Amino acid sequence: MNAISIGPLVFDVERLAAILGIGVFVTLASLLSSRADSRLGPWSTMTLVLGLIGARAGHVLPHLESFSVEPWHILAFWQGGFSAVGASAGVLLSGVLLLRRSPRLLPRAAASLTAGALVWFSTLAVLGANTAIAAPHARLATLDGRSIVLSERAGRPLVVNLWASWCPPCRREMPMMADMARSHPQIDFVFANQGEAADRVAVYLAKAGITIETVIADQLSLLSRHYGAPGLPATLFILPDGALYASHLGEISREGLSEQINKIAAPLAEKDM
Repeated sequence: MNAISIGPLVFDVERLAAILGIGVFVTLASLLSSRADSRLGPWSTMTLVLGLIGARAGHVLPHLESFSVEPWHILAFWQGGFSAVGASAGVLLSGVLLLRRSPRLLPRAAASLTAGALVWFSTLAVLGANTAIAAPHARLATLDGRSIVLSERAGRPLVVNLWASWCPPCRREMPMMADMARSHPQIDFVFANQGEAADRVAVYLAKAGITIETVIADQLSLLSRHYGAPGLPATLFILPDGALYASHLGEISREGLSEQINKIAAPLAEKDM
């Protein structure tokens, strides 16, 4: 799975790459500011702010319909949702402002940005590739008395949500995910509770008023181990042939979930054409 554990901390690889790249950029800019020109420090802060605003705006604008339902989710940056194009626009704007005010700082500013970008993209290149893990062949019991085998896809894509009732982000995203499952009948959704007994899972869902068609009580956390999920919640996107296409560690947004659903459903659309 696309995640890295560092002691007690668990990072999605894309977020870790961004943190490392930004850290290198800010650190180098601060060093150059203290040794060469103090104006570089405020510029690096402005660049970081404009880049983050641009990255978030570049994600929000194409998904205004989704955000109009829950506007406060625009601030839910912990769910992910950043645009590389938007970030580049913010950084470019900062560069233009620097060029107008202090053109002599451009070489040092460019060096800081280049170092940060190299670390960012190198981290993604080394750690960012998703392994095409095959779905497990084990038969798993559902809360309603059925049993399913995730590898038996019958040509249908699959979304697997690994969750637990003690996990706050799992609880926050579950009503939205249940709603998305109902509105996408062409996609199989499996909500696999990790580590809890079936009766406890059933009691939690009843108290929360959440209705889900396919729920697994994976008391031994077999799926977390199979896919190498280092934390919860984790959402897995599986192609019709059973291979893992993508994964998301942590709370996922409605638009992020929708984007990945469209990608794993693409082979079905092509087949129908």
